[in-house]
Amino acid sequence: MFSINRITLLTGIVAGLLFLSSCGSGDPEPVQETPVSVEAFTASLAPGFLSHSFPASIQSVNQANLSTIVMGTITAIEVNEGDAVKEGDIIARVKDDQIRAQQAQLQATLLQARAQYELTERNYTRIKNLHALDSATQSELDEIEARYEMAKASIKALEASLGEVEEMLNYTLIRAPFDGIVSRKHMSAGDLASPGMPIVSVSGPDMLKLTANVPERLINRVESGASVTYSVASAGITNANATLTSVNAAAGPGSRQFSVEAILSTNEQSGSLRPGMYADLHIDLEDSPSVMIPQSALVHRGQLTGIYAISEDNRAVLRWIRTGRFHDDMIEVVSGLSEGERIVSTAGENLRQGQPLQF
Repeated sequence: MFSINRITLLTGIVAGLLFLSSCGSGDPEPVQETPVSVEAFTASLAPGFLSHSFPASIQSVNQANLSTIVMGTITAIEVNEGDAVKEGDIIARVKDDQIRAQQAQLQATLLQARAQYELTERNYTRIKNLHALDSATQSELDEIEARYEMAKASIKALEASLGEVEEMLNYTLIRAPFDGIVSRKHMSAGDLASPGMPIVSVSGPDMLKLTANVPERLINRVESGASVTYSVASAGITNANATLTSVNAAAGPGSRQFSVEAILSTNEQSGSLRPGMYADLHIDLEDSPSVMIPQSALVHRGQLTGIYAISEDNRAVLRWIRTGRFHDDMIEVVSGLSEGERIVSTAGENLRQGQPLQF
């Protein structure tokens, strides 16, 4: 019984093989692939650009640290940080009792001097007339004329001193020099104000600039007018365009850092920027030549990056490469592609390995 079943199984296998053999007879018809229309790019050496990033900050072009030239106690600060102020608004007051006392004393002395001057002037006129009639001596005329000139000089000196005191009084009122925002309060009411010590800082928010420091090893390659980009994470700005407007010719004492500035456009994302924000300044500096290709040619498969090279029979050949620096819409190929090789400039989703291409 076991032998009969074994023979039956072998017979079935042989019959199946014969059936498959009869079905697979004849050559299969070749599959015709439709060429994909693409644009070719020839890899060539181009000047390389190395991107450098520097910590920077957003500042106001119009920024003033307000102080006073007189020493005195601050009696009031009329603003808080973040307040908007108009040109001429009073921001802080410094105690002025002593200055006003000097003013009152000078005003009283000036009144006396003017009264004395008027008296002397009348006597001078009288004696001069008498001298013309030979009723007064030359000595008397010379004496009254000298007293008259001294009275005039005394009035001028007192008026000048009074002007200085009144100017000092003006400095006891700290006013906004322009329309802006109070960016910082350095002192409070009750503090002693000294000449040159900032009391309040005011910034004009309408015109902003970006400031950064560049080390001495790179400063000779950076010049005013260069195109740069900047990023401000807190404002959601990435690689916005700007132009360097100033490159300091002297380094900071002890730091060997050179300050650079870029005025930011008032209509370019300025609504989200505020003075004092942290930023990054990006400067692309020319480096040694390298193979550069369009970033649109890249193909990404997980952690791998590749391009579609074009074979001699115009077919797409997927090749993995290693990339490096980028500049504008171009990217450097470190390995996997040589100068003179042709690639597909824009890798579309319909491309695949071995696909025929047309241009």
